[in-house]
Amino acid sequence: MMSLEGLSRITNRPLMEEVPARRACGGRSDWASGIAELAAREFGAAVGIFDRGRRRWLLALGVRDYDLPEVRPELLDALDAPALRQGRASVWHPEDDPGRAWLLLPLSAHEGSEVVLFAGFRSSRAAELAASPGDPGATSLRRDELAWGPACPEPALRAWGQEFLARLKGTPYHPASQQSGPAAPDDEQPDRAVISRLIRRMRVSDPPARFQSLATNVLRSSLRVAAVAWLPAERDGQGVVSGSIEGLHDGALRRIAAQAGRDAGYLFNDAPGPHPGRGAGALGRYACMPAGSAGWLIAMNPLDDRLFDAYDVDRMQFVASLISTQSSNARIHAELKELVFGIILALSTAIDAKDPYTSGHSERVARIAMRLAEELGFPPDKRSDLYLAGLLHDIGKIGVDDVVLKKEGPLSPEEYRKIQAHVEIGVTILRDLKTLHHILPGVRHHHESLDGSGYPDHLSGEDIPLEARILAVADSFDAMSSNRPYRKRLTPGQIDEVLKKGRGKQWDARVVDALFACRMDVEAIRQKGLGESLVGAVDHTLGRH
Repeated sequence: MMSLEGLSRITNRPLMEEVPARRACGGRSDWASGIAELAAREFGAAVGIFDRGRRRWLLALGVRDYDLPEVRPELLDALDAPALRQGRASVWHPEDDPGRAWLLLPLSAHEGSEVVLFAGFRSSRAAELAASPGDPGATSLRRDELAWGPACPEPALRAWGQEFLARLKGTPYHPASQQSGPAAPDDEQPDRAVISRLIRRMRVSDPPARFQSLATNVLRSSLRVAAVAWLPAERDGQGVVSGSIEGLHDGALRRIAAQAGRDAGYLFNDAPGPHPGRGAGALGRYACMPAGSAGWLIAMNPLDDRLFDAYDVDRMQFVASLISTQSSNARIHAELKELVFGIILALSTAIDAKDPYTSGHSERVARIAMRLAEELGFPPDKRSDLYLAGLLHDIGKIGVDDVVLKKEGPLSPEEYRKIQAHVEIGVTILRDLKTLHHILPGVRHHHESLDGSGYPDHLSGEDIPLEARILAVADSFDAMSSNRPYRKRLTPGQIDEVLKKGRGKQWDARVVDALFACRMDVEAIRQKGLGESLVGAVDHTLGRH
């Protein structure tokens, strides 16, 4: 078998950093483990290898055996696709799992049987399903522990798979049966690599114009044309142009789009050279490719005066599909962000409405916790997580009896237990919001004490999540700084004395020291209201999914 170093020389870039030296369990071969590792790192996806002859799974990587598709007629029909029989990549959408798309890659006959590699991706419907939890297809999307590849259009996914197969050429992993018909030109492989790079750069959280700019720049270089433009379907939408052509403007692009229509591409391969009324740098040959209802991709003036051909059309189709998908997913992401933003605002308002004496407490705790995290060297995404946890740390008080919550005198043991229950009630309220799962440890454990005397789980020392230790200091500081029904606020000197006495006993010493280090900032933060911090925190939260 060829070494990994030899494989890297063939491809001009490493397929992977290093294949871990391990043997697949259950009698599965090192060969299957090796190709699975290569594919998992290439696609960033869950991978399975299926023995087509014996009709059984050989290996699962990044996915549990029972999460692979069941061996039944629908799967076997997908394995009989003409593309697979010809040694080409295919894409399969299981009927019972609309949130998934499986990229199928035929591999060489091995140990007397043909095998097919399955790489699991989110389907182009994934973002829409995630925003519609009532849809049965959203069920599979809630399996957080599984690693699925990014959602991308089927033509681009096939191109990525075919490019991966091309880089395996000459290795034991390459399909035994080659694609029938004329071979693709030598320069097709780099263009497939361009598609895979664009897929990796797709981010639903990015403004569509950013990806459109990247895509048109890459396509202009790939096609070697003077200009490439993306024209959105909305007339008031902002188009993107890479390159320049004399007299090119929105009206000219709209006329080209009108010729192409919505369903088929349009090629204008008029003979090059001077034309009446057209300068040497004016618009000449062009190709226009519609992207459904999203808009049109237009390539203009090949630099070598060549004709646009079928390969150009294929490349444009791939890129147009990517632009359309990213634009659609970005819109859904923006709507989801607004939804999460609204939910958090509503929950925060509900806390304040429940107990007027603590109005604004959650927002102040959130900002103080974020500042303490900054002092402790936390990265921006972790600071945003702490902000959300602080904002919602007392959400469980919604489920506490008003009589107990607003009592001005001492609490009885039973009443104190009811107050303590708010942390577990808070987790119950938030646990069905998938995008907020990462803040649950802070919500549950912000009343634990370093010496183990806190609640609800009596954790101590390092067993208490760090975010909860930070929230505990922020929460106590703001509580001591505020008037409550049973006491007036403490003076700054009294607060400092309490914190010093509890340092290393009730509260983490590092966190208390961080508060003293940025004390002036913390005092200023307490005066600010809800605003940009929440916007940024929601961005970071949605960006992790």
